[in-house]
Amino acid sequence: MKILLCGFFGEGNLGDETILAAIREQLPDSYSLTVTSGRQMLYGGLAIRRRGLLSWPAFLQAAFENDLAIFSGGLLQDWSFEGVTFFALRMIAASTLRCEPALWGAGIGPLRSPGSRKLAARALKRVKTAWLRDNSSLQLFNELTGTPAADGTDWSWNFPVTASPERENAPLAINLRQWNSDEWRDQVAHQLRHSQRQIVGMAARRSDMDVIRELAPTASIMHPATFSEFAGSCRNFSLGLAMRYHAALAMLRAGLPVKLVAYDDKVAELARLAGVPTIAENQISGFKTAAPRFISCQQQKFIAMQSAFTAWIQGFSTSRRL
Repeated sequence: MKILLCGFFGEGNLGDETILAAIREQLPDSYSLTVTSGRQMLYGGLAIRRRGLLSWPAFLQAAFENDLAIFSGGLLQDWSFEGVTFFALRMIAASTLRCEPALWGAGIGPLRSPGSRKLAARALKRVKTAWLRDNSSLQLFNELTGTPAADGTDWSWNFPVTASPERENAPLAINLRQWNSDEWRDQVAHQLRHSQRQIVGMAARRSDMDVIRELAPTASIMHPATFSEFAGSCRNFSLGLAMRYHAALAMLRAGLPVKLVAYDDKVAELARLAGVPTIAENQISGFKTAAPRFISCQQQKFIAMQSAFTAWIQGFSTSRRL
């Protein structure tokens, strides 16, 4: 069985590399994996060029040669032009070449412009199987296609995390990212100025270091290589302030009292589901651990999605042999 995996992989982003590693673990060794990738490939598979017009010949060849195209991560969002066109055009191309596109553990949106919604709808109507990781994505998929998607979760739940006891006097861990809106900066700076704790930066991508140094000049900075390493490092801290989605998930699962910087809808929804505050709601106090019900619910969703993924792969493989 040959599988094409489409996403923003190979860019040193903790979230995308976590997704790639988790999906790779779900596939038997006998399956070949082709991955749209940037500069590096960490978890096995044949890498094909991801960006630019020159990436299309390799993608079309891969779609022609592969049986299934899995799309995962944050998809079809119009914060950037490429965020819509990259995925929508590849879904359409894969479907046209009979490489069945499917969404597994994906998030979609936001889609704010009519043109973005129209292109995304055209692509998503070619998708027969969709397991999405949040309620906003489920609602948007239904609006655009007229059909429901399955209620899944993020692939990072593939990796076990042990919650650690709270440490009262340990440092505050912060994860920040560059973003084109600066509304959150004053709120974060205010929080850090009033912190009585040592501050340690936790970068989920190398570019995170720049904004952490800008807002916390005296902080030491760590750059964990994997989701498990990131979550394991949380045992050294007493509180967490997170902006990136997967950094927030790692802190929540590690049992760290956190506050999230809700720079977009997916982080705001994560805060709501986990029962933790965002930086705008309470600038100084109010760090909380994730609600146990949130952890249990997401674990159950992952078990269901993992089982469905295995059955989907096996069923398609069987149908191809018949």
